[in-house]
Amino acid sequence: MLKKLASQTAIYGLSSIFGRFLNYLLVPLYTYYFTASEYGVVSEFYAYSGFLSVFLLLGF
Repeated sequence: MLKKLASQTAIYGLSSIFGRFLNYLLVPLYTYYFTASEYGVVSEFYAYSGFLSVFLLLGF
């Protein structure tokens, strides 16, 4: 039971870390190709997704 919990936690944790790392790598590409207003839309989307993930996690 504990081994299964640890493996599932590792899978979800690694996917979260991978997503953040991918975002970190894409920032130079975003700033090169997008204008300031377009990049603001991308940043706003990431802010909304953070709030949305909290609501989805809590089951609202």
